Amino acid sequence: MKKVDNQRAQTLAEEALKLMQEAKALQQQAQCQAARILGYQQQSDGLAFKYLAAKAEYGEHSQQACDAKQAWLHARKFVQARYPKFHEK
Repeated sequence: MKKVDNQRAQTLAEEALKLMQEAKALQQQAQCQAARILGYQQQSDGLAFKYLAAKAEYGEHSQQACDAKQAWLHARKFVQARYPKFHEK
């Protein structure tokens, strides 16, 4: 009986460890995603609106729209580089 109890306890401990590791990975993934979203909000979303406004006011191929688009895309790439998508190891 004791051997069965020890095996069951070992199995439960292994399952608990696996669940904790999965929970930690999900938490890290959520933190990465939240940081990326905040980065976009703070650094690139406003530039996207400026690009859309310049595009509407001056035309898609105007210098103002092109400059605004480049600033927006540069900010997006900066955020993507700073907060890369989370990949489980």
